Amino acid sequence: MRLRDGLRLALRDVTRRLGRCLLTILAVALAATLLTALLIIATTAKTRVIGQLTKGGPLATIRVEGSNLDDAALRRIGALRGVRGVSAVVVAKEVIVPPDPPTYVPPSTRGAAASPADPSDQGVRPFVDGVVGIDLANPDLFPLSVSAGRLPAASSATEVAVTRTYLEDVGVDPNEPARVLGTQLELAAPRFVGTDADDVWGRWTRATVVGVVAQEAADGVVLAPAPVVRAAQRYISSGPDPTGRFSTPPFAAFLVEATSLDDVPRLVDAIGRLGYSTSAPQSLIDTVQRYLHVVEIVLTAIGLIALGIAAIGVTDALLNAVRARRQEIGVLKAIGARDRDVLQVFLIEASVQGLIGGLVGAATGWALAWTVAEVVNGYLQSQGLVGVRLVTPVTALVGAVLGATLLALLAGAVPALRAARIPAREAMGGL
Repeated sequence: MRLRDGLRLALRDVTRRLGRCLLTILAVALAATLLTALLIIATTAKTRVIGQLTKGGPLATIRVEGSNLDDAALRRIGALRGVRGVSAVVVAKEVIVPPDPPTYVPPSTRGAAASPADPSDQGVRPFVDGVVGIDLANPDLFPLSVSAGRLPAASSATEVAVTRTYLEDVGVDPNEPARVLGTQLELAAPRFVGTDADDVWGRWTRATVVGVVAQEAADGVVLAPAPVVRAAQRYISSGPDPTGRFSTPPFAAFLVEATSLDDVPRLVDAIGRLGYSTSAPQSLIDTVQRYLHVVEIVLTAIGLIALGIAAIGVTDALLNAVRARRQEIGVLKAIGARDRDVLQVFLIEASVQGLIGGLVGAATGWALAWTVAEVVNGYLQSQGLVGVRLVTPVTALVGAVLGATLLALLAGAVPALRAARIPAREAMGGL
């Protein structure tokens, strides 16, 4: 029997037993789908994290602190070789006037009486605290996370985020951060016009709370775009401060982004020689790399389990096919087909089913990975963070198709051998 005849006979058997073949193809497709999706998701995640490790980002960022941080220091550090960019953290001490009530009240219920136990019914006194300003166009550099809402827009002068400490200050349960979203704060940057603490002018601004964050950039309960905070700083520093409560340095810290992870140790030494203290998350980098390896092991194990289940399904389906086609095998042998010819037919049939299942699985696996990436991107962007770009290695798609075909071929080897060894007289005994 020629290969072409064996292929034609195998394809005819596939179309004649379409229902059984579809179940086999489905088992292979599900395994290929899971394997493809896991490979693409793992590659995308690893590329994202490794990109942060090797090309900058929070894990290749150096925190610079010191009492003499100013614009000149910003320029000197930014000019060092290996620096991708420098982001400043600024803090202004301002009078914060929370809204009354401190939590959002829908317009339809603003005239209703509040429950005595509701913190919204309690008056909140103004207090002095820090307003932290960062570059919100590049939030990935800063140690912060969003608990509710989103980060303020980088170009906005009327949006702020608050911390959990703010919630405690105004009497709101920190476990219900969304209650303060939509409320409006009043911020007053003071300027003293004399030596008397009572001779003070205020630069009043109003801002809407759009998010609740946990931030470690600097001490303060309000987070705002850096230009807004620097403007408040300049206003405060234009006069004396007889109270000593509002004077702050121009910059609380610098976050220096290195061009690569290899540049971090050299930059730490160079910045230290300029007279500034530094800190870099070297131990965190090692920890992330170890966890990445663990994730790879877990994903590989899941993929192997899926392949094993699919192999069992293919083997069982082909064994049933051999039992159902004993008489057909006997007829083939009676008209001159050799054992290797019968073996060839069954192996081709298994390979065709594996190839179809691999193609379907690779396509649906990519679609599943794309869907997951879109969901993750939607979440990251809602938090004001940079999204991920789906990385689809061609080798993963080709490997899924070839792997599914090889899987079906290997799984079909035992049923094919059993079919080839059936004697013609035994196979035709029922005729």
